[in-house]
Amino acid sequence: MAKTITFFAVLLFGFSFAQEIKLNKSAKKFEKEGVSYKLSEYKTQFTNPVAKNYIQKGRASRTVANILGFSGGILIGAGLPHVLTSEKSAKIYNPYTDSFTTVKTKKPGWTYVGVGIGLVAVAIPLAVIGKNQVKKGVETENKFAPKAQNYYQFDFTGEGLSLTYNF
Repeated sequence: MAKTITFFAVLLFGFSFAQEIKLNKSAKKFEKEGVSYKLSEYKTQFTNPVAKNYIQKGRASRTVANILGFSGGILIGAGLPHVLTSEKSAKIYNPYTDSFTTVKTKKPGWTYVGVGIGLVAVAIPLAVIGKNQVKKGVETENKFAPKAQNYYQFDFTGEGLSLTYNF
């Protein structure tokens, strides 16, 4: 019984040494051989040129999405105070006549909010496309990555039979 459990433990140990790359949920870091890397270090860790191309395109899409989303958020934030204020006119002081003149003003609040929402609406699909391209690059690298040279070997010694695991 103990020999059977030991055999299956060694077998399970052998399958745990797969050298595949794992991507975290945010797709900003990946793990290879137990070491965590930033996504910007893909050029040194990936060997497949097709996978590198996918990751490069994915990172570019995510960068553009971040810039558009940030700009859209700023425009929404700049336009909302103008939309929410009730004052639609301005009083202008004329120093020559010492009087105030009421002038109706048009505030650009809804324009800013609309443009900001448009930028955010464009940024969201770009971010999703970028994340999917990074995932596709990692899958491509894993698919064509060289497999570990782990193997079992039976040896016949002068005293009997042995099973060795080489990694």
